[in-house]
Formats: sequence, structure tokens, C-alpha cells
Amino acid sequence: MAPRRPLSFQEIILRLQEFWAEQGCLIWQPYSEKVGAGTMNPATVLRVLGPEPWRVAYVEPSYRPADGRYAENPNRMQLHHQFQVILKPDPGNPQELYLESLRALGIDFRRHDVRFVEDNWESPALGAWGLGWEVWLDGMEITQFTYFQQAGGLPLDPVAVEITYGLERIALYLQGVPSVWDLDWDGTHTYGEILKTSEVEHCVYNFELADIERLRELFQHYEAEARACIARGLVIPAHDYVLRCSHTFNLLDARGAIGVTERARYFARMRELARQVATLYLQQRERLGYPFLRKAPAPPPPEPMPPLPTVEEAEDLLLEIGTEELPARDLEAALAQLAENAPAMFAEARLEYASMEVHGTPRRLVLYVRRLQPRTRAIETWVKGPPAHVAFDAEGHPTPAALGFARAQGVPVEALTVRELPEGRYVGVIRRAEGQPTPAVLTELLPRLIASLKFEMSMRWNRSGVAFSRPIRWLVALYGREVIPFEFAGVRSGRETRGPRPRGSPVLRLAQAADYFPTMRRARIVLPVAERQARIRKELERLAAEVGGTVPEDPELLAEVANLVETPTVLRGQFDPEALRLPAEVLITVMRKHQRYFPVLRPDGQLLPYFLAVRNGGRRGLEQVRQGNEAVLRARFADAAYFFDHDTRQPLEAFLPRLATLTFEERLGSMLDKTRRLEALAPRIGEMLGLDAEEMGLLARAAHLCKADLATQMVIEFTELQGVMGREYARRCGEPEGVATAIFEHYLPRFAGDALPQTRPGIALGLADRLDSLVGLFAVGLAPSGSADPYGLRRAAAGLIQILTAHGLRFSLSQGLAAAATVQPVPVTPEILEEVRAFLIGRQRAALQEAGYRYDVIEAILAARGDDPAWAAESVASLQRTVERPDWSRLLAAYSRCVRILRKARSEGSEPAPAVDPARFESDVEQALWEAVRAAREQVGPESPVESLVAALERLASPIDRFFEEVLVMHEAEALRRNRLALLQAIADLADGIADLSRLEGF
Repeated sequence: MAPRRPLSFQEIILRLQEFWAEQGCLIWQPYSEKVGAGTMNPATVLRVLGPEPWRVAYVEPSYRPADGRYAENPNRMQLHHQFQVILKPDPGNPQELYLESLRALGIDFRRHDVRFVEDNWESPALGAWGLGWEVWLDGMEITQFTYFQQAGGLPLDPVAVEITYGLERIALYLQGVPSVWDLDWDGTHTYGEILKTSEVEHCVYNFELADIERLRELFQHYEAEARACIARGLVIPAHDYVLRCSHTFNLLDARGAIGVTERARYFARMRELARQVATLYLQQRERLGYPFLRKAPAPPPPEPMPPLPTVEEAEDLLLEIGTEELPARDLEAALAQLAENAPAMFAEARLEYASMEVHGTPRRLVLYVRRLQPRTRAIETWVKGPPAHVAFDAEGHPTPAALGFARAQGVPVEALTVRELPEGRYVGVIRRAEGQPTPAVLTELLPRLIASLKFEMSMRWNRSGVAFSRPIRWLVALYGREVIPFEFAGVRSGRETRGPRPRGSPVLRLAQAADYFPTMRRARIVLPVAERQARIRKELERLAAEVGGTVPEDPELLAEVANLVETPTVLRGQFDPEALRLPAEVLITVMRKHQRYFPVLRPDGQLLPYFLAVRNGGRRGLEQVRQGNEAVLRARFADAAYFFDHDTRQPLEAFLPRLATLTFEERLGSMLDKTRRLEALAPRIGEMLGLDAEEMGLLARAAHLCKADLATQMVIEFTELQGVMGREYARRCGEPEGVATAIFEHYLPRFAGDALPQTRPGIALGLADRLDSLVGLFAVGLAPSGSADPYGLRRAAAGLIQILTAHGLRFSLSQGLAAAATVQPVPVTPEILEEVRAFLIGRQRAALQEAGYRYDVIEAILAARGDDPAWAAESVASLQRTVERPDWSRLLAAYSRCVRILRKARSEGSEPAPAVDPARFESDVEQALWEAVRAAREQVGPESPVESLVAALERLASPIDRFFEEVLVMHEAEALRRNRLALLQAIADLADGIADLSRLEGF
């Protein structure tokens, strides 16, 4: 029997139309205007508004000018085709319907890896957003699946489900061809024969010919026409002009004519137009009486809740919250909250049990409680009444006070007892709260427990209005063999869980809670997060070793992929060694960021042409999954090569003018303006650090080029490669290695635990960059507040402190900040500079506390040396060692006695003499102390190490003690008194510039 011919491109469309028509969808047509996505068709962006039900499916040619690659990329084009589905309201099983549609196309989930991976969607131009996923087929995104939360700036009620298929990508898999241009369109023609010529022509227009000024004028004309249509109440004509505005903006963007600030302004203008169109549409439908509501079937009446079960013995409790795929970070957050909230809520409810455990996968959150008692714990409390002598008279008869108290408590007066309390003898009554049946408590507690889980971003999906990370689709609540009945988010609890996605999520019925873990094991679902991580780590190491490589430590990626799967299986793929001509950082970023792949390195750290991926499912069809992932990476690397080759056609310096289109901050100018500031500031920082002439030359050139890579295609696509590509491109265009290294190093450290800059030009440039940002952004009122820190100033400050302290570089924050203030385009007041200085000192305080130093030691040093972070850090370590000495308390006591007497004297109006006069000494003790002070002054100054101060205090302690034993400081004779105070002042001044010892414990 001959193998079945793969579906052609148009057959895929026809199959999807047929499938969704059978699900009750109206089959719509592509829109008459150019759109960037099927979302922008009025059948989606307008019809999702309002209360009317709506199911629609249609093909939409989608134009994204900036995605054009002159037909050189196998699957990235400026024109692609989407198949759009809208289900409003949520039918309750949209994922299952979608997966059935893939089966209708012939995709076998047991032989492929189909994954829902978090990807939240937003259209700033349309004022629309939603939460959902990318759907991956063997590593390639084939669909965007979104629960719309807002459109036209208006909240959606009911929420609509949007499913957007990438038709070309699905066809690539089904037909098994390497490039979209080789796709079979209809059995006769290829995709390339139909569209390749026009694709290249559009790229020439989009990137080379489109006139920027005419496009700006067109945008204004289209905007004006949209406003005119809105003024006349013409919904669809107004929407058409909004779409023309949007496409014109996209052309301007492709031409590189849109800076950060301009982008925000264009978005704001389009968003306001979209909001007005959406409002007009809703008003129009309301005037019509929402006619589609009359076509909707009435919801069935709710079924009565079953009665509470009776349980007589301790049993295990299972709570499983079945969801659509949770984002990895939300799963982690939910498990942490369950582990904290469940014990607290059970304790509050007086529920007693043997043990409790929490597990989770992307599709289920599990609480399992062993040997939960059938009733809550009974408690006895003693309710305090009036004093005994008030409650009973001399003969022991109850008084009205006792009778009233007994009546209020609902007990006979004979039940009152007397207790001895610290405040005296009181009457009271013992009240016993009997235990409640555990099922009655759980039916109220379990929904509260679920509701207690909070997420960074939550969504609504049905009429319940409940917000959760992703939709809840089933609930299992079993106490022994009995179901604990409750409802949450419109879902009734029961005993049916679900199996894994690759097997079609079969219903698995549980007879009792104890069956749960064996059932999961049979389904090959690995519940413990730690076990999934361990399995993945072991397989990563084995597969890498087979090709003579290792996998670099990446706990963050390991944690993420472990929380994306229920049944982890690791596979090894390979890629063309030709790709290794690209910088390793580029290839690793593509693998890690876009695909969640692990790279494989040689023992010398060089990249090998292999990658490791984690599949959700078993080994069946693993070869097909591997081939699919290899094809995805091949396309990704082709895109990276396109960016790299495009960027390297010109020297790095040629990108500088484009920095003028990238806004740093509106009042502080563009990134080019920031570059000019760094060119002025960096040499001054270099002088403060003592760079030599050669280093200063490297620093000046690096400052000139350090931001140029922000305008390159590679960094625009992969922002985390800023600095990395600057170094690479600088090397390729012949810049000195010291310049290339400084360009890279000035971003270090980028995150906690990152490497630090090692070259002095790199250090100086990194300090200059951070000082410029801190001073400028504080000056325009953008200091961090609460959790808001959009410019990463906390990270910048921490990095600055870390660089200085790690390298032991003496540096005055005040002088550095003052230098940065002189290059700012806005006024910088002394108050602002002090605010920034305090902010930096605060970051050092936090770093020192995290390092384990005593808070009082930190405060003592920062009060005196906070302006010099490296000197402060060294001094904190020294003082910490000092205060741990057994004799320190004696030394501090001697010093503190001098300072306290000075403070008291000043409070009483007695000031020390300007200088010590030895001629006024009346005893040898005074002279001896003065000689010791003079000796200490020769050894201790404001720049002295802490050890010198401590050594001086050691020599002074005994003379100070004798002085206070034999000399009256506060003598009635003013001259003597002031001279003796001056002597004490000389001792107190020894610590100036070193530490404020008054801040230490025991002072």
C-alpha cells in the first residue's frame, strides 16, 4: 500500500474550516485591509466585545514588514497566513477542541511533542491583551492560544478564546520539507511559485524604498480619516483607517524610523482610536438589542450539591487542582503558597493529621494529607468573669454579678469556678467547643485554600469571574473513599483526574485517595518537582558524555524545563557545524531563550554542534521529535546568521547615528546623547582610578563605541546580547582588544553571581555608565520606589559597589557623582547628589548585611567611610574581627566614657577648649594621658586602618581609666574644666574618618 500523500497547504485550510464548522463556527473570510494578525480582523477584535456569543473561523493573510528576510529564511517572511478561531464564551474544553483539530490534520501526539508554553499576548496599538501559550510541535511554535482579557481598552465579559494557527509552520511538519518555499500548495504549485517573487519585492519596498516622510504623512492622513469616521459613528470605516495606521507604523518600524519614545506615542494614538471604535461598536450592538443573545441556548440549571459524607476513622485526604498548563514560575509560586497556607489553615481549623505533602506539575497542584482525623480537635477555654470577692458575698453566696455572668454564659451559677490569676482571684466558666466533622470543615476550607493562591498575572475565563493563573478544569477532593463536595470557579469536585496530554488526557477514576500516587505512576506522571529535575539532570549528563561533552550548570533553565513537563524525556539533537562560525554566545542564547535547549560544551569550553532538549512524554516517536527540534533550530540559526551577516557588512562605528532614534529617557535624550555623556565622563573616572595613558586611550575609544551595538539587528532581536555583540563586532572591524573587552565588560555584572570586569578601562567605563544613569534618572524624578525600578537602578548601584569592593579600588562616590552631574542635560541639585549617594550607601549596607556582618559594625563604618565603598568594606571586616575580641568591651568602655562625658558637658553648656594646654595640668595622670594621646595621634589619622585605631585604644585604655579615677573632669574652675574636656575631645577625635564607635552595641 502506497504511503498517504501529505496534506497540501490548501487542504490543511479546508480541513480546519471543516472541523471548526462542525463545532458551530461561522466560516468568515480574510479582511480587505492589510493586518498584522488575524486578531485585527473585525470578526475578532470587535466581535469579542460585549455579551453576545460568537464562534468564528477564517484564514487571514498577515503582514509584518520587519519580519521579511528577502525569502532567504526557511520559515520567516513578511507575509504569512494564520487560521483564526474565536470561541466566545469559553466552551469549557477549548484545548481539547484544538488538539482534536490537530488530530484532524493527521498529527499523532504519541509520536510528537505537543506543548503549551507560556506566552502572554498584547497589542499596544489595539489596547488588547490576554494570557495563554505558544503551542509547540516538536519545538516549533505552531499556534498562539489566548484567553482575551481586554480589547479596545475595554474588559471582556464573557472572555473569548482566541486560537491562531501558523499555517505555514504546520504545513512544514506535515509535508516534511525544509523550507516554506518548497511547500505543496495544491498538488500542482509550490508556495514559492505562488509567493516568493512578491515576498522579495515587498522586502525591497519595506527595507529600501518606502519613503519615511511620505509614510509619516500617510499616518497623519489615515488618523484624520479615522477621527472623521468616529465623529460620524461609522464603526467599520473607522476601524479600517485604524488598520491602515497600524500597517503604516509597521512600515516605518521596518525602515528603522521609530525610536522608543516615538513608538510609545504612536501606540498611544492608535490605542485611543481603537478605544473609540470599540466604544462605538458596543453602543451600536446595544442599540440593536444584542441580537445574538436571543440565539444563545439557555444554560442548564445547576445540579444540587451532594450531601456531606460521614467518615468515622482517620483517612488520607487528596486535593488535586487540575488546570490548563501553568507557567513554570506560577507553578513554583503555587507550590510555595500551598506548602505555607495549607498547614496554617488546617491548624486554624483544628484539623489533626500525621503528615502533609505538596506536589505539582504544569497541569495539577496536589495536596496530600495522611491520616487526617475524622473530627476537628475539641478545645476547652476558661472564660474569665468578675473578681471572686465581687461574685460571692462573705457567706459564699452568689451576688447579682455572679448570677449575671452565669446567665450571659448560658450555664448555672454552680458551674462557676474560681482561679488564682496574677491579678487576683477571679470566677469563670469552662467552655468546651466540641470537634466538628472533618468533611463539614473541608467543604468550606478547601475552596478557601484554592482561592488563597495568588499569581503575578491572573486571568478570568468563565462566568464565575474567578481569577487564577490558568483555567481550572477539574477538581479531585477525596477523603478516604468519599468525595468532599464543593464548587470553585464553576467546577464541582469529584473523583476523576486526568492522564497525560500525549495520551489524550484520559479520565482516570479514583476509588480512594490512596489510589492517587499508584495511578500517577502507572500514567508515568512524575509528581515531585525534585524528582523531575534529578531525572533530567542525569540524562543531560549521560547524553552529553556520549559525544565527549558536558552541560554547563544552569539551575534556572533546569528548574523551568522541569516545570514544563509531566513525563520528562531528554533527547540529543545536532546542528550543522557551519553554524559554529557565529559567536557561541549567540548560538547559546538562541538555544536557551527561544527553545529551552541545553548546549553541549567540549572540555575546553568550546561549543559542540549538539543540543539537548526535554520532551513531555515517553520515547515513542522520539526520532521524529528530534528531527523536528533540529529543523526548528536550523531555522533559528538561519535567522541569527541573517542578523550577523547584515550587521557585519559595516563597522561598529557606523551604527552610532542610529542611536539617535533610541531614547534613553525623554528628558535625558537618546542613547547617542548618553554615549556623548560617557565620552565626557569616562576619562574623568579613569583619572580618579589612576589609569595610565595607554589605558586612557582605550577607555576613550570604548566609551565612543560602547552603545553602538544597541542599534544592530542582533541586539534588537536578542537584547541580552548587548555588550557581547559589541565586543564581537569591535574585534571584527579591527578595534584593539582592550577596546573590545571594555565594551563587553562595562555591562558587568549583569545579574547576581555574574562575572566582574577585570580590565581597568572596562571598570572605569562600567562605573561611568552607572554613575550617569543614577544621577540623570534621579534628577528627573525616576528614583526607584517600592517594587518599581524600570531602569534597573538598584542593580546598577549594587554592581557599582560590587566592582569597587571586589577590586579594592579606592573611589570617592561624592566626587564621581559630582563629575556625572556636570554632563547631565538637566539641573542636578546638591540634594539630588546626596540622595544618590545615600542610595548607593544603602546598597552597600544591604550587601554587607547579606555577607553576615553585624548591623552595628556596618553602621559604625558607613557613617565614617560610606563615601569610599572599597575602604568601607575592608574596614567593616576589620572592625568585625575587633569586636569579637574578648578585650574589646574594655577598650570600647574606655573610649565611650570620654565621648559620653563630652556629650553631657555640652548639654550643660560646657565646651572643650580649642586646644589642650599642658601648662594647666595639675597631676601626672593628666600628663601621662596627654603623652599617650600625642603618641596615638602620630599613628592614627582619618585614613588609617581600623587596626591602627584599635592599637591606639589599647595603649590608651589604662591611662583613661586612671584619669577618671583620679581627675575630676567637670571641675568648678572653667579653665581647668575646659582643658580637661579638650583632652577627652582629642581622644574622641581619634576615630574621626575611621568609624563612629558610638553606633556599636555596648557603647
